[in-house]
Amino acid sequence: METIHPIVVHFPIALLITATFVGLLAVLFKNKREELKIVLYWILILGSIGVLAALVSGLYEAGRVVHNEAIHKIMEKHELLGYIITSAFAIIALWVIIRKRKIQIRELTVITLLLLASSSVLVYSAYLGGQMVYEQGAGVKPMEKLMMEMHGGDGHQHEHGKADTHDTAGADANIPGAADTGHKVMDKDHSGSEHAHSHKTEGNAHDGDNHSHEH
Repeated sequence: METIHPIVVHFPIALLITATFVGLLAVLFKNKREELKIVLYWILILGSIGVLAALVSGLYEAGRVVHNEAIHKIMEKHELLGYIITSAFAIIALWVIIRKRKIQIRELTVITLLLLASSSVLVYSAYLGGQMVYEQGAGVKPMEKLMMEMHGGDGHQHEHGKADTHDTAGADANIPGAADTGHKVMDKDHSGSEHAHSHKTEGNAHDGDNHSHEH
């Protein structure tokens, strides 16, 4: 169920942006206006149903996906925009359904301007959704595993509506083995022999004398 939102959300984005272009065409081309108004009517109905489905699926998954503080901040803004977008397109769709063929050029121009503004918000909301996934790793299973390890492997998830309790320490400090900066690198020289380089750092200082080769 955690993958339904990314599947559903693309349909209302495509439909409602298309509705905006159809509205513009209806304003510009008088001889095709009546036909374009019918097209706009059906696209808005389908798009409004789609955006409602996207909102419901997004709300369902928001409380279940593992996420950190950075993702939560973006998610809250994405959620707020989801309510705004759904309400805006629902009102526009209802307006077009009630008025239908009675809509004249001035009224159609206002509707098209509202569609343009709503579509702009829709695009920005889609950008935030992509940012959560592609930049922050929301819903990406390896990233979820890392977040759980950062909180001691107890399956911690962000609790909506409660005080934030995220660890503000950097991710590297919570990754197993990251606190120990000692590491060993194996390489080969041109004669085929292997060297083991042992490095150890304390704080920000690098001890250049503590460097040994094992043949």
